[in-house]
Amino acid sequence: MTKLELREYQWIQRNIKKLRNRLEYIQSLATKNTTQLQRVPIRSLGSTSDIVGNTIAEYAEEITELQQEIMNQLRKACAEENRIERAIQTLPAREMYLIRARYIEMRSWEQIAVDMSYEWAHVHRIHAGALRQLAGKE
Repeated sequence: MTKLELREYQWIQRNIKKLRNRLEYIQSLATKNTTQLQRVPIRSLGSTSDIVGNTIAEYAEEITELQQEIMNQLRKACAEENRIERAIQTLPAREMYLIRARYIEMRSWEQIAVDMSYEWAHVHRIHAGALRQLAGKE
């Protein structure tokens, strides 16, 4: 387990968050268009009903694609998290706490130092030792 692999997990989580935000935005657009469509009298739609219908269908298709992408990203993130957790479980309690706080919970160095009641530099020394231990356990 390397620092790069631990950081990759953070980026997976951030990408999932972006995908979820995009999905919510598209769902809100689809809901807005569906609501507007329900207010329009049928005979006033004329030939535009196909255009509006296609737009709603396009939203539905994009929502489905995004949901599938999010599920793929979630599966990847969960598999990576399980692998990281198995590696972290081999560490002593203090190092386990630090690595989990930094890479799983994405807390800042300052937050970790305050929470652990250590100086910032000491937290980095513990971190370096934990990474060496993780690298040796592969």
